[in-house]
Amino acid sequence: MIVTDLKYHLENRLVSKLDIMVHRITNKTSRKDAVFICEGAEGEGKTNSSEAIAYYIKYKTGRDIHMFFKLNTMIEFAKSTENKIIIWDEPSLDSLSVDWAKEINKNLLRLLMTCRKKRHFFILNFTKFYKFSEYVVVDRAIGMIHMYSRNNTLPGRFMYIKKGSLEFLYNSFRFKKKRDYKGAMAFGGSMPIVEKYMDKMGINIEGVPNCNLEQYEELKDKAIASIGQKKRDRSKHYQNLQIFKKRIGYLKCPIMNHQELAEQLGVSRRSFYLWQKITLNIEKKPEIYPIPDSEK
Repeated sequence: MIVTDLKYHLENRLVSKLDIMVHRITNKTSRKDAVFICEGAEGEGKTNSSEAIAYYIKYKTGRDIHMFFKLNTMIEFAKSTENKIIIWDEPSLDSLSVDWAKEINKNLLRLLMTCRKKRHFFILNFTKFYKFSEYVVVDRAIGMIHMYSRNNTLPGRFMYIKKGSLEFLYNSFRFKKKRDYKGAMAFGGSMPIVEKYMDKMGINIEGVPNCNLEQYEELKDKAIASIGQKKRDRSKHYQNLQIFKKRIGYLKCPIMNHQELAEQLGVSRRSFYLWQKITLNIEKKPEIYPIPDSEK
């Protein structure tokens, strides 16, 4: 079927599914959002497919398209707006540590649990669906397309997996370590190449309006380069240490254990251990946690 003013082709059955999703986010009887997953290995056409779907939704609803690489930026945008088309173009989880991936899952759950009534249309581009929680893939997603290459040479093919089959797919990997896309597939087809129309789609990427393909690549490279970088607030560590020492100085009664000490300080046991760790780090490596100029 030829769709939108850009006149590109989408499979008829996929269009029918998208129309149902459009009704879900626009009807006046209930306030619901839509979460759609576009999954596949790098280079299989996830971004291109998500743009084709997003622009069709824009054409049907008149909504703006916003794409993000950084999850925290997307969360803040989604919380402060309503009725948007939001793409999370997840660069790659393969290069992330286990702890970092857990943090991403936690933040994504927080987003989807709190933004349901904002009526956004979310398109989540995943390299591997099983890297994400069951709540995201099974409970919240209302459909998924798996992108792949025909004969491992021609990208742009997809398998559509309806909501009722997402649990089967997820459990197949969970218990058998098998990605049974064919067993879960409802129908398949091919996606059009729409990246050449990107400058006409009016896509805002990380706050940059009306991006073209060249700008997209630059912003994505920048996002990938920033993966895993965390800034250490050294002055905050020093300030916490001063608070810790000051509170210790106020104690006059005998303390029997760490729990009592934490209670006397008016902090949680976790905070007590954190401050204790900071104290040891500063004593061992004072050059890492220098005293702020204002304290000298």
